[in-house]
Amino acid sequence: MIRKLDRYVLREMVVPFIIGTLAVVLMFQANMLIALFKNLNLRNVPPLALLQLLVLKTPFFLNMTLPVGIALASSLAISRLTRESELTAMRSAGMPIRRVIRPVLIAGVVVSLLNFFVVERLMPRTEFMARKLGNEINMLALAPDLKSNVVLSIQAYTVSIGTVSRGTAEELALSDVLLIERRAFGQTMLITSPRGTYRNGNWRLETPTFRLLKGETMISGKTERVLEIYEQISVPDLFAQPTNEELPLDELRKSIQQLQRMKRDTKMQEVTLHTRFSVPASCLIFALTGPLFAVWLARSGPFVGVLLSVVMVLVYYNAFVISTEIVGRMGWAPPWFAAWLPNLIFLILGAIALWKIE
Repeated sequence: MIRKLDRYVLREMVVPFIIGTLAVVLMFQANMLIALFKNLNLRNVPPLALLQLLVLKTPFFLNMTLPVGIALASSLAISRLTRESELTAMRSAGMPIRRVIRPVLIAGVVVSLLNFFVVERLMPRTEFMARKLGNEINMLALAPDLKSNVVLSIQAYTVSIGTVSRGTAEELALSDVLLIERRAFGQTMLITSPRGTYRNGNWRLETPTFRLLKGETMISGKTERVLEIYEQISVPDLFAQPTNEELPLDELRKSIQQLQRMKRDTKMQEVTLHTRFSVPASCLIFALTGPLFAVWLARSGPFVGVLLSVVMVLVYYNAFVISTEIVGRMGWAPPWFAAWLPNLIFLILGAIALWKIE
């Protein structure tokens, strides 16, 4: 049951949470937009496409900014209550600190669940769409890009392409192309071409050589001037593979299992899997530690809540990067430990702070 105290504290948190979250999201969006304009020629890119890209990347940004919002909200709310002696009055009435911060913890749980929903339900789909749109923007901007050893299927052929590079805004340049067609009676058609192009579904291979094999014996062979095939494909798929952020939990687990069967290193994939839970849980950790640290420092000045939340977030994310990108990648600790270590550190600090205050 939510009582008057709970509503009062939650009301103090609403505005700082919204402002803090949106401000950091806008900062991430602005940084991405600046990077795009700095590195690409966007004269031929519709402004609507850039706006769509910013919207599609927002769930990814929210994953990292929701903890900032809850840290700012909890620190500012409890800092104000302490600075204006409202917390002292509550404690004089026999109310322990843990009862005062209970609504903050409730808000932390809600934001943690919201963060997990964003990561699991929204981010995989929006990251996939953002990657495809980003590749299309790169093509329009004539950004240099290259993909080696591409394998795909078109019509009856399995196609292996040595390199794929961008030619004009709508054309891809291909080199070292091999087409394999398996026919009846154990026959295989091999078609090789030194170069070719792909444009809007039209494959054009120059001076292709046709070799018809049966077993290891070549039955016939000939060279033509050009070979044209029509097969529409998703161009971004030639240049990038799905990232870990695009995979829902079930698919990420299956990917890890498949890589393990192939004897591949899966440390970073496993770290990513555990961060799907540890980053949302950090909202709850900030909801606990922020108020407790704010009680200690509230009388130091009116802006201590803002300063405290900023310092907390900076320390947490630096610890997060070191733990996941260095400790986890190098295998110095199990992946689950690397993903949860920053949360564990702040949880211990919060427990110590609560014990000392009470």
